[in-house]
Amino acid sequence: MRFVNRALFPALLAAFVIAPAFTKSVAAGTVSFVSPCECQGQKSGSRWPAKTDPSPVPLDKSTIQSVTPSQIYEWKGPEPNVGLTPETDTRIAAEQKWYNLTGRLVSVKVEADGDITLVLNDADGKKPGSVGAEIPVGPAWCELRQTVFGWMTQSFPFSFKKSQKLEMRESHIITVTGQAFFDVGHASPDHSNRRTKPKKYSVWEIHPVMALHVDQ
Repeated sequence: MRFVNRALFPALLAAFVIAPAFTKSVAAGTVSFVSPCECQGQKSGSRWPAKTDPSPVPLDKSTIQSVTPSQIYEWKGPEPNVGLTPETDTRIAAEQKWYNLTGRLVSVKVEADGDITLVLNDADGKKPGSVGAEIPVGPAWCELRQTVFGWMTQSFPFSFKKSQKLEMRESHIITVTGQAFFDVGHASPDHSNRRTKPKKYSVWEIHPVMALHVDQ
């Protein structure tokens, strides 16, 4: 009996050592949201410096234009000859303008880069056009993320691979403030402002969101 125990010991030790490594391999490629403000394993997306530009909301409110999702949906994309690729780190001129986007929150999802994507339609629902407004992970956006997760049923921690849609406990009409951003990674070669998937979804978005107000 003593011989059997000694023979089994190396195998048991190996299993004990390999198990944690196996767990890590299973979890490889996943993103974990530990809390509204803390993520683990997130990946930097395309145009990351532009997407996480922490420039504050201008003090001169007259420089901020009010728009609706259907209005942004009707915007034109940048001209095809504009040097804009997924590797472009700086903002083009059109992306340096500030907007107050008001609409009804119809969907929320989390992304592999740690972003929270708010999908807005017109508050009255009469005109087509969905627009994304994205809140990155980081100290500058912690309070905004806490507010949004307060409207969700999601508990922490949770993990996913590419993206995950969240279930809303509350839906509001909100106004998000931020600079325009043309998400060229979702655009066709001609820089159309129409994403092929999902339908009736604008390539132009607000990214990053720097302020949020609940209107209703």
